[in-house]
Amino acid sequence: MSKEIENMTQEIQDKISELAYLMWESAGRQQGMAMNYWLAAEKDILTTMQVAAETVIPAEQKAPKAGKAAPAKAKPAAAKAASKTAAKPAASRTTTREKTKP
Repeated sequence: MSKEIENMTQEIQDKISELAYLMWESAGRQQGMAMNYWLAAEKDILTTMQVAAETVIPAEQKAPKAGKAAPAKAKPAAAKAASKTAAKPAASRTTTREKTKP
């Protein structure tokens, strides 16, 4: 199986290299931009592969997306009380201190 993964990885890198070269060539062969073209090509190839994989996988087999988590549970009473005390404005704290001064 690892040989299959190596072959697939090599194919992806070859596609990225080819696309990066085409981008570099079409932009007028700008020097010093190799990393930018590689990253742009890599993003394009990987996005295309992801979209293709999503169309092949049936909807019922898809895992839940990270952004759609279960709703948050209500805070315990102690946490609510702590957040209320932390949210008091500074002015109300000073008035309490002033009352305790002789």
